Amino acid sequence: MKSAVRKKIFLGSVNNLVMIIICLVFSIPFLWMIMSSFKPGIEIVQIPPTFLPKDFTFNNYLTIFKQLNFGRLFLNSLVVSAAISILTVFTSSLAGYVFAKYNFKGKNIIFILCISGMMIPLASIILPLYLFISKIGLSNSYIGLILPFTISPFGIFLMRQFTEGIPIELIEAARIDGASEIKIYYKIIAPLTSAAMGAVGIFNFLFSWNQLWWPMMIISNENMRTLPLGIVALASQFGKRFDMVVTGATLSVLPVMIVFALAQRQMIKGVTLTGMKI
Repeated sequence: MKSAVRKKIFLGSVNNLVMIIICLVFSIPFLWMIMSSFKPGIEIVQIPPTFLPKDFTFNNYLTIFKQLNFGRLFLNSLVVSAAISILTVFTSSLAGYVFAKYNFKGKNIIFILCISGMMIPLASIILPLYLFISKIGLSNSYIGLILPFTISPFGIFLMRQFTEGIPIELIEAARIDGASEIKIYYKIIAPLTSAAMGAVGIFNFLFSWNQLWWPMMIISNENMRTLPLGIVALASQFGKRFDMVVTGATLSVLPVMIVFALAQRQMIKGVTLTGMKI
């Protein structure tokens, strides 16, 4: 019995050690990138390379904010990503509630058609999407950046699976008490599905923050550029200035890393509880 317990503890320790090593290996490039943003350009390309900066400097950040207006790029990405996340959470939770708790003709067929959107690659619809947005005059605007991504098939699927775990008795009791459907949604459905809503919001924030193709298609005004577009412009403008490229990449990645670090528990909770009874 003791040998079995010792073996289990040993295997668990080995498993944890292997996972820690894998995490460190994957973290090294990110850490090197962040450290390199505080190095002069000549130190980044020197052989042998250095991990920690020998000549620590903030000039890279001062230069990039001055020449590329990174504050505006950051604000554009923040506004677009936050708006897409909030609107997607609303549409996904509402659609998930309808598909989970309402019975109507053709419900299953509509739901299958809805989630089949997850199988359609963005590259195959981006051209007709661009033609549509351009035709209605939404190019170079926040609405044009936000509108096509306010409905998420994955979000609807996740919210529907989560909402199914809510006892129908709660909803029926609220209806008997005279609560409207809107009141049931924000008094019962929204609080009980907050974990899944958080997961949907975070997933969509990360997706929209890193978007490159769509902003590149419809944005030509420099003041409307998002952060990924700024990084592309940075790479073309300072192709051999590795200090500028590394600093821009760091500014682009840091917000995503911070959001993920702060919200990873909410993401895991939202996904793992999907479909379970509350």
